[in-house]
Amino acid sequence: MKHGRKFELTYSKDIIALIIALIAIIILTGILIPGFATPLHMMLVLYSNAALGILALAETYVILTGEIDFSIGSVFWFVTVIGAITMNGKELLVPLLICLALGLLVGFINGVFTSLLRIPSIITTLAMMIILTGGLYVITGGGGHGKAAPELTAFSVGRTFGIPNMVLLWIILAIALYVIQERSVFGLALRAVGSNPRAAYCSGINVSLIKLMVFVISGFLSAVAGLLYLGYARTPYPLFESGVGVGATLSLQSIAAVVIGGTSFYGGRGGVHRTFIGVLLLAILSSALISLGLGYEWQLIFYGVVILVVTGAYIRLIR
Repeated sequence: MKHGRKFELTYSKDIIALIIALIAIIILTGILIPGFATPLHMMLVLYSNAALGILALAETYVILTGEIDFSIGSVFWFVTVIGAITMNGKELLVPLLICLALGLLVGFINGVFTSLLRIPSIITTLAMMIILTGGLYVITGGGGHGKAAPELTAFSVGRTFGIPNMVLLWIILAIALYVIQERSVFGLALRAVGSNPRAAYCSGINVSLIKLMVFVISGFLSAVAGLLYLGYARTPYPLFESGVGVGATLSLQSIAAVVIGGTSFYGGRGGVHRTFIGVLLLAILSSALISLGLGYEWQLIFYGVVILVVTGAYIRLIR
Protein backbone atom coordinates (compact mmCIF):
# COMPACT_ATOMS: atom_id res chain seq x y z
CA MET A 1 0.00 0.00 0.00
CA LYS A 2 2.84 2.35 0.89
CA HIS A 3 4.45 1.64 -2.49
CA GLY A 4 1.13 2.34 -4.24
CA ARG A 5 0.77 5.71 -2.51
CA LYS A 6 4.34 6.55 -3.47
CA PHE A 7 3.58 5.71 -7.10
CA GLU A 8 0.42 7.82 -7.20
CA LEU A 9 2.26 10.78 -5.64
CA THR A 10 5.08 10.49 -8.18
CA TYR A 11 2.66 9.99 -11.05
CA SER A 12 0.60 13.02 -10.08
CA LYS A 13 3.68 15.26 -9.95
CA ASP A 14 5.52 14.16 -13.08
CA ILE A 15 3.34 16.32 -15.33
CA ILE A 16 5.19 19.28 -13.79
CA ALA A 17 8.43 17.60 -14.83
CA LEU A 18 7.07 17.28 -18.37
CA ILE A 19 6.33 21.00 -18.53
CA ILE A 20 9.76 21.87 -17.10
CA ALA A 21 11.39 19.54 -19.65
CA LEU A 22 9.44 21.21 -22.47
CA ILE A 23 10.54 24.68 -21.39
CA ALA A 24 14.15 23.55 -20.93
CA ILE A 25 14.26 21.95 -24.38
CA ILE A 26 12.87 25.10 -26.01
CA ILE A 27 15.46 27.26 -24.24
CA LEU A 28 18.33 24.88 -25.04
CA THR A 29 17.43 24.52 -28.72
CA GLY A 30 16.95 28.28 -28.91
CA ILE A 31 20.53 28.71 -27.71
CA LEU A 32 21.97 26.04 -30.02
CA ILE A 33 19.90 26.95 -33.10
CA PRO A 34 19.47 30.69 -33.78
CA GLY A 35 15.86 31.62 -34.50
CA PHE A 36 14.50 28.28 -33.30
CA ALA A 37 12.68 29.55 -30.20
CA THR A 38 11.03 32.54 -31.85
CA PRO A 39 7.21 32.79 -31.59
CA LEU A 40 6.94 32.51 -35.39
CA HIS A 41 8.87 29.24 -35.50
CA MET A 42 7.05 27.82 -32.47
CA MET A 43 3.70 28.54 -34.14
CA LEU A 44 4.99 26.86 -37.31
CA VAL A 45 5.93 23.78 -35.27
CA LEU A 46 2.44 23.67 -33.76
CA TYR A 47 0.83 24.12 -37.16
CA SER A 48 2.83 21.36 -38.82
CA ASN A 49 2.08 18.95 -35.97
CA ALA A 50 -1.63 19.71 -35.42
CA ALA A 51 -2.80 16.66 -37.39
CA LEU A 52 -0.40 14.45 -35.42
CA GLY A 53 -1.72 16.02 -32.22
CA ILE A 54 -5.29 15.00 -33.10
CA LEU A 55 -4.15 11.46 -33.94
CA ALA A 56 -2.37 11.26 -30.59
CA LEU A 57 -5.58 12.32 -28.80
CA ALA A 58 -7.36 9.45 -30.54
CA GLU A 59 -4.63 7.00 -29.52
CA THR A 60 -4.78 8.18 -25.90
CA TYR A 61 -8.37 7.06 -25.35
CA VAL A 62 -7.59 3.64 -26.82
CA ILE A 63 -4.47 3.17 -24.69
CA LEU A 64 -6.34 4.31 -21.57
CA THR A 65 -8.49 1.17 -21.94
CA GLY A 66 -5.38 -1.01 -22.19
CA GLU A 67 -5.66 -1.45 -25.97
CA ILE A 68 -3.71 0.01 -28.91
CA ASP A 69 -4.60 1.23 -32.40
CA PHE A 70 -1.97 0.81 -35.11
CA SER A 71 -4.42 1.67 -37.89
CA ILE A 72 -4.90 5.39 -37.18
CA GLY A 73 -2.17 6.44 -39.63
CA SER A 74 -3.74 4.29 -42.34
CA VAL A 75 -7.19 5.73 -41.66
CA PHE A 76 -5.61 9.19 -41.86
CA TRP A 77 -4.19 8.54 -45.34
CA PHE A 78 -7.19 6.57 -46.60
CA VAL A 79 -9.55 9.41 -45.69
CA THR A 80 -7.17 11.98 -47.17
CA VAL A 81 -7.07 10.18 -50.51
CA ILE A 82 -10.80 9.38 -50.65
CA GLY A 83 -11.55 12.98 -49.70
CA ALA A 84 -9.37 14.34 -52.50
CA ILE A 85 -10.91 12.02 -55.08
CA THR A 86 -14.53 12.67 -54.08
CA MET A 87 -14.06 16.44 -53.66
CA ASN A 88 -11.94 16.83 -56.80
CA GLY A 89 -11.52 20.52 -56.06
CA LYS A 90 -15.28 21.18 -56.10
CA GLU A 91 -17.85 19.75 -53.68
CA LEU A 92 -17.27 19.71 -49.92
CA LEU A 93 -20.29 18.57 -47.88
CA VAL A 94 -21.03 15.08 -49.26
CA PRO A 95 -17.34 14.03 -49.52
CA LEU A 96 -16.82 15.39 -45.99
CA LEU A 97 -19.65 13.23 -44.65
CA ILE A 98 -18.37 10.21 -46.58
CA CYS A 99 -14.88 10.60 -45.10
CA LEU A 100 -16.14 10.99 -41.54
CA ALA A 101 -18.40 7.96 -42.04
CA LEU A 102 -15.40 5.95 -43.27
CA GLY A 103 -13.48 6.84 -40.12
CA LEU A 104 -16.42 5.81 -37.95
CA LEU A 105 -16.83 2.56 -39.91
CA VAL A 106 -13.18 1.56 -39.58
CA GLY A 107 -13.25 2.38 -35.87
CA PHE A 108 -16.45 0.36 -35.46
CA ILE A 109 -14.92 -2.67 -37.22
CA ASN A 110 -11.78 -2.43 -35.07
CA GLY A 111 -13.97 -2.20 -31.97
CA VAL A 112 -16.17 -5.16 -32.92
CA PHE A 113 -13.22 -7.46 -33.58
CA THR A 114 -11.40 -6.33 -30.44
CA SER A 115 -14.18 -6.00 -27.87
CA LEU A 116 -16.79 -8.50 -29.08
CA LEU A 117 -14.76 -11.14 -30.93
CA ARG A 118 -11.89 -10.84 -28.40
CA ILE A 119 -9.14 -10.58 -31.00
CA PRO A 120 -6.17 -8.66 -29.54
CA SER A 121 -6.23 -5.04 -30.67
CA ILE A 122 -2.65 -5.21 -31.91
CA ILE A 123 -3.68 -7.97 -34.37
CA THR A 124 -6.96 -6.31 -35.37
CA THR A 125 -5.50 -2.88 -36.05
CA LEU A 126 -2.39 -4.19 -37.82
CA ALA A 127 -4.69 -6.21 -40.09
CA MET A 128 -6.77 -3.10 -40.71
CA MET A 129 -3.62 -1.17 -41.58
CA ILE A 130 -2.73 -3.81 -44.17
CA ILE A 131 -6.27 -3.81 -45.59
CA LEU A 132 -6.34 -0.01 -45.93
CA THR A 133 -2.87 -0.02 -47.48
CA GLY A 134 -4.00 -2.53 -50.09
CA GLY A 135 -7.11 -0.48 -50.69
CA LEU A 136 -5.04 2.63 -51.33
CA TYR A 137 -2.82 0.77 -53.79
CA VAL A 138 -5.92 -0.40 -55.68
CA ILE A 139 -7.50 3.07 -55.70
CA THR A 140 -4.44 5.20 -56.43
CA GLY A 141 -1.79 2.91 -57.87
CA GLY A 142 0.62 4.47 -55.38
CA GLY A 143 0.21 8.11 -56.41
CA GLY A 144 -1.88 11.16 -55.56
CA HIS A 145 -5.23 11.92 -57.20
CA GLY A 146 -7.92 14.52 -56.78
CA LYS A 147 -7.89 17.82 -54.97
CA ALA A 148 -9.30 19.35 -51.79
CA ALA A 149 -12.38 21.56 -51.97
CA PRO A 150 -11.49 25.27 -51.78
CA GLU A 151 -13.50 25.68 -48.54
CA LEU A 152 -11.49 22.94 -46.82
CA THR A 153 -8.22 24.45 -47.98
CA ALA A 154 -9.30 27.88 -46.77
CA PHE A 155 -10.05 26.45 -43.32
CA SER A 156 -6.87 24.37 -43.01
CA VAL A 157 -4.53 27.20 -43.98
CA GLY A 158 -6.60 29.94 -42.35
CA ARG A 159 -6.21 31.65 -38.98
CA THR A 160 -8.55 32.83 -36.26
CA PHE A 161 -7.29 35.60 -33.97
CA GLY A 162 -3.83 34.97 -35.40
CA ILE A 163 -3.87 31.27 -34.47
CA PRO A 164 -3.90 28.67 -37.28
CA ASN A 165 -7.31 27.00 -37.46
CA MET A 166 -5.75 23.53 -37.35
CA VAL A 167 -3.98 24.39 -34.10
CA LEU A 168 -7.13 25.94 -32.68
CA LEU A 169 -9.20 22.84 -33.50
CA TRP A 170 -6.52 20.62 -31.95
CA ILE A 171 -6.68 22.65 -28.73
CA ILE A 172 -10.51 22.62 -28.68
CA LEU A 173 -10.59 18.85 -29.19
CA ALA A 174 -7.99 18.35 -26.44
CA ILE A 175 -10.05 20.44 -23.99
CA ALA A 176 -13.30 18.68 -24.93
CA LEU A 177 -11.77 15.21 -24.57
CA TYR A 178 -10.17 16.21 -21.27
CA VAL A 179 -13.52 17.35 -19.88
CA ILE A 180 -15.12 14.08 -21.01
CA GLN A 181 -12.22 12.15 -19.53
CA GLU A 182 -12.35 13.87 -16.14
CA ARG A 183 -15.98 14.97 -15.70
CA SER A 184 -18.21 12.33 -17.31
CA VAL A 185 -19.46 8.85 -16.50
CA PHE A 186 -17.83 7.66 -19.72
CA GLY A 187 -14.48 9.05 -18.61
CA LEU A 188 -14.71 7.26 -15.26
CA ALA A 189 -15.65 4.04 -17.04
CA LEU A 190 -12.73 4.53 -19.43
CA ARG A 191 -10.24 4.57 -16.57
CA ALA A 192 -11.97 1.73 -14.75
CA VAL A 193 -11.79 -0.53 -17.80
CA GLY A 194 -8.13 0.27 -18.31
CA SER A 195 -7.23 -0.22 -14.65
CA ASN A 196 -9.03 -3.53 -14.12
CA PRO A 197 -11.47 -4.84 -16.79
CA ARG A 198 -12.75 -7.66 -14.57
CA ALA A 199 -13.48 -5.34 -11.65
CA ALA A 200 -15.11 -2.86 -14.03
CA TYR A 201 -17.35 -5.62 -15.39
CA CYS A 202 -18.31 -6.76 -11.88
CA SER A 203 -19.23 -3.18 -10.98
CA GLY A 204 -21.73 -3.04 -13.84
CA ILE A 205 -19.68 -1.36 -16.57
CA ASN A 206 -20.20 -2.68 -20.09
CA VAL A 207 -16.52 -3.25 -20.85
CA SER A 208 -17.12 -4.33 -24.46
CA LEU A 209 -19.18 -1.23 -25.19
CA ILE A 210 -16.55 1.11 -23.71
CA LYS A 211 -13.82 -0.46 -25.83
CA LEU A 212 -16.02 -0.35 -28.90
CA MET A 213 -16.68 3.36 -28.31
CA VAL A 214 -13.00 4.30 -27.95
CA PHE A 215 -12.17 2.66 -31.28
CA VAL A 216 -15.07 4.49 -32.93
CA ILE A 217 -13.78 7.77 -31.46
CA SER A 218 -10.29 6.89 -32.67
CA GLY A 219 -11.50 6.26 -36.22
CA PHE A 220 -13.51 9.50 -36.25
CA LEU A 221 -10.63 11.65 -34.99
CA SER A 222 -8.26 10.00 -37.47
CA ALA A 223 -10.67 10.98 -40.25
CA VAL A 224 -10.81 14.57 -38.93
CA ALA A 225 -7.00 14.74 -38.92
CA GLY A 226 -6.88 13.35 -42.46
CA LEU A 227 -9.35 15.93 -43.74
CA LEU A 228 -7.41 18.78 -42.13
CA TYR A 229 -4.22 17.55 -43.73
CA LEU A 230 -5.97 17.27 -47.10
CA GLY A 231 -6.95 20.94 -46.87
CA TYR A 232 -3.36 21.83 -46.03
CA ALA A 233 -1.74 19.65 -48.72
CA ARG A 234 -4.49 20.18 -51.33
CA THR A 235 -3.46 17.04 -53.26
CA PRO A 236 -2.31 14.06 -51.15
CA TYR A 237 0.67 11.84 -51.88
CA PRO A 238 0.51 9.05 -49.28
CA LEU A 239 3.84 7.63 -48.18
CA PHE A 240 3.94 3.90 -48.95
CA GLU A 241 6.77 2.89 -46.63
CA SER A 242 8.74 -0.11 -47.79
CA GLY A 243 7.80 -3.30 -45.99
CA VAL A 244 5.06 -1.76 -43.80
CA GLY A 245 1.58 -0.34 -44.20
CA VAL A 246 0.82 3.20 -45.22
CA GLY A 247 0.67 5.53 -42.22
CA ALA A 248 2.78 3.25 -40.03
CA THR A 249 5.13 6.08 -39.09
CA LEU A 250 2.21 8.34 -38.15
CA SER A 251 0.89 5.62 -35.86
CA LEU A 252 4.34 5.22 -34.31
CA GLN A 253 4.64 8.98 -33.79
CA SER A 254 1.24 9.18 -32.11
CA ILE A 255 2.08 6.28 -29.80
CA ALA A 256 5.42 7.90 -28.97
CA ALA A 257 3.63 11.14 -28.05
CA VAL A 258 1.22 9.28 -25.77
CA VAL A 259 4.09 7.46 -24.10
CA ILE A 260 6.14 10.64 -23.65
CA GLY A 261 3.12 12.22 -21.98
CA GLY A 262 3.02 9.41 -19.45
CA THR A 263 -0.16 7.51 -20.30
CA SER A 264 0.44 3.94 -19.19
CA PHE A 265 0.35 1.07 -21.68
CA TYR A 266 -1.28 -0.91 -18.88
CA GLY A 267 -4.31 1.39 -19.14
CA GLY A 268 -6.17 3.47 -16.58
CA ARG A 269 -3.49 6.12 -15.95
CA GLY A 270 -2.69 9.21 -17.96
CA GLY A 271 -4.88 11.23 -20.28
CA VAL A 272 -5.17 13.68 -23.15
CA HIS A 273 -3.70 16.56 -21.15
CA ARG A 274 -0.47 14.61 -20.83
CA THR A 275 -0.57 13.63 -24.48
CA PHE A 276 -0.90 17.27 -25.51
CA ILE A 277 2.37 18.03 -23.73
CA GLY A 278 3.87 14.84 -25.16
CA VAL A 279 3.09 15.99 -28.70
CA LEU A 280 4.70 19.36 -27.99
CA LEU A 281 7.85 17.67 -26.68
CA LEU A 282 7.99 15.32 -29.66
CA ALA A 283 7.37 18.14 -32.13
CA ILE A 284 10.08 20.36 -30.65
CA LEU A 285 12.62 17.56 -30.56
CA SER A 286 11.80 16.43 -34.11
CA SER A 287 12.09 19.99 -35.40
CA ALA A 288 15.43 20.32 -33.60
CA LEU A 289 16.72 17.14 -35.26
CA ILE A 290 15.73 18.51 -38.67
CA SER A 291 17.32 21.90 -37.91
CA LEU A 292 20.54 20.12 -36.92
CA GLY A 293 20.60 18.43 -40.32
CA LEU A 294 19.69 14.91 -39.18
CA GLY A 295 17.62 12.93 -41.66
CA TYR A 296 14.25 11.20 -41.45
CA GLU A 297 15.87 7.90 -40.49
CA TRP A 298 17.25 9.49 -37.30
CA GLN A 299 13.76 10.62 -36.37
CA LEU A 300 12.54 7.02 -36.66
CA ILE A 301 15.38 5.84 -34.42
CA PHE A 302 14.46 8.60 -31.96
CA TYR A 303 10.79 7.55 -31.83
CA GLY A 304 11.73 3.92 -31.16
CA VAL A 305 14.22 4.81 -28.44
CA VAL A 306 11.69 7.13 -26.77
CA ILE A 307 9.05 4.40 -26.60
CA LEU A 308 11.52 1.91 -25.10
CA VAL A 309 13.08 4.28 -22.58
CA VAL A 310 9.93 6.01 -21.36
CA THR A 311 7.87 2.81 -21.19
CA GLY A 312 10.71 1.11 -19.29
CA ALA A 313 10.84 4.01 -16.84
CA TYR A 314 7.12 3.82 -16.09
CA ILE A 315 7.25 0.05 -15.68
CA ARG A 316 9.97 0.47 -13.07
CA LEU A 317 7.85 3.12 -11.37
CA ILE A 318 4.86 0.76 -11.21
CA ARG A 319 6.93 -2.07 -9.77
